[in-house]
Amino acid sequence: MAIVQISQITNRKGLQSNLPQLAGAEFGWSTDTRQLYIGNGTLADGAPVIGNTEILTEFSNISALFSNANSQSATQSQFSQGSFTRLNGQTVNLLDNVASSTPVPGTGAGGYFTIDTAITPTFSFDYSIIRGNAYRVGTWRVASAGLATLVSQDNGIQNVSTGVTITITQTLTTITVNYTTTSTGAPALFNYSVYYLA
Repeated sequence: MAIVQISQITNRKGLQSNLPQLAGAEFGWSTDTRQLYIGNGTLADGAPVIGNTEILTEFSNISALFSNANSQSATQSQFSQGSFTRLNGQTVNLLDNVASSTPVPGTGAGGYFTIDTAITPTFSFDYSIIRGNAYRVGTWRVASAGLATLVSQDNGIQNVSTGVTITITQTLTTITVNYTTTSTGAPALFNYSVYYLA
């Protein structure tokens, strides 16, 4: 007769305020905030920094990751990624039942998601739209070669229709990202991060 042995793997757990420096590839669970972390390891192990990295779960504070997006001010937060610069993401609500094209809220001109093509003629933005159980994710690529030449392309995919339509318009050198929504009784959550050539 075969001998069956059951083993249980446990990981560190405790309050967020007591989270220690985890060993490389060691998991740690914050019981009060329900956040999961993994240890980076040491610099000798090849880790870029010493510390713990949060593994995103449904309890992660994702909106904090999407703050200060699309700001054209000197205080904007940017990340260099090769020859591209990424502006921190932003999360905004899109109202329900908006029949006419309306600018997406943001930190650009007029408080909307706008890009000045005199400064940034080519850019892209990753986005996600969540509305109830429907979601759409994708990337828009946008290029402008003058005051009225606008080329844009969306490669989004969705599980079911979100009822949200995103359009790109240009007035002189200002590109504006707009939306319309169907009536579902619920707003949509729109997350986006902008990338442009550095």
